[in-house]
Amino acid sequence: MPPTAAQRSAKPKAARSERGEPTGSLARGLAVLEAVRDAPKRVGLAKIAEATGLDHSTTLRLLRVLEQNGYVLRVTGTKLYTPSPKALSPLPLMHPISQLRRDGYPLIRDFSGKIGETVVLAIYLDVERMAVDIAQSHGSLAPYYDTWLRGPRHATGVGKAILLSMEPKRRRSFLGAGPLEAVTPFTITDVEKLEQDLQLSEERGYVVARDEHHVGLTAMAANIPSWRNGHVGCIAVTGHSSKFNEEHIARIGEELRTFTKLVAYQVRVNDVADYLNG
Repeated sequence: MPPTAAQRSAKPKAARSERGEPTGSLARGLAVLEAVRDAPKRVGLAKIAEATGLDHSTTLRLLRVLEQNGYVLRVTGTKLYTPSPKALSPLPLMHPISQLRRDGYPLIRDFSGKIGETVVLAIYLDVERMAVDIAQSHGSLAPYYDTWLRGPRHATGVGKAILLSMEPKRRRSFLGAGPLEAVTPFTITDVEKLEQDLQLSEERGYVVARDEHHVGLTAMAANIPSWRNGHVGCIAVTGHSSKFNEEHIARIGEELRTFTKLVAYQVRVNDVADYLNG
C-alpha cells in the first residue's frame, strides 16, 4: 500500500533499536550532528549523548569523525562542541538557492511592510517544501518556521500551494482516497471537497488555509511561475484569523497575486528552476 499524505508529511526518522538509539553508523553520525546543530548553545559530550540516546564512547568516536571531516568544531580550550560553517551553511554563497535568498529578501521585507503580515518565500523540492526566508513587519505574527516545511499539505498555505502546482492526476494519486488527517475541526478531510477548494484557488490565483492547521491562524499563498510553465515555489502570508475576514483575504489575495508575478521578473527564478528540474 502506498504511503498516505500524512505519512509523506511526517519528519523522517532514523532507524532505532529497541533501546531507542539510532542504528547504523551513518544514522548515528547524523543524529550526533543534528544534536550539535540544534543545540541552543555550545554543547558537551554528555548532553549530546543524552539527546541521541548513544553511550558516551560511541558519541565521542562519532564527534571525532565529524570533526575530522569538518562538520563540527571543538571549542578551543574546552570540551564543548559547535557546528562548523560547513554544517551551518552547507550551500555555496553563489548557489542558486543562496542567490534567491539574497535577491528575494528585500522584496518580501518590503511586501511584509506593505501588507502588515508575515511573509515567507518557499521553494519546492519535488513534493517537499523548503522555507528560503521570512520577513516580518511591526506587530505581525511571529510563527516558528523550520527550513523543511512538514505541515500537512492539505491544511497549510504552502502545502495547498504545492498541491495546486501539481497536475490533477498526480495530485489525486499523491493524496490517495482519503479521508485526510483532521488537524483541527476546520481541516478539509474529504478529498473531493479539497479538490473543490483547490479549483476555487486556481480561479482566484491563491490558496487560503483558515484555521485548518492551527486555530486562530490563517495562511495564504500564491505560486511563483517559471519559464518552464511550472512553479519553483510560492510566497505565503500568515496572520491572525481574527483579522482575516473576507474583505481582508480578498485584498491580501490581490496583492499576493500581483507580487508573485513581479517576483518572477525580479529574482533569478529561472536559475532556481534549472537547478531544481535539471
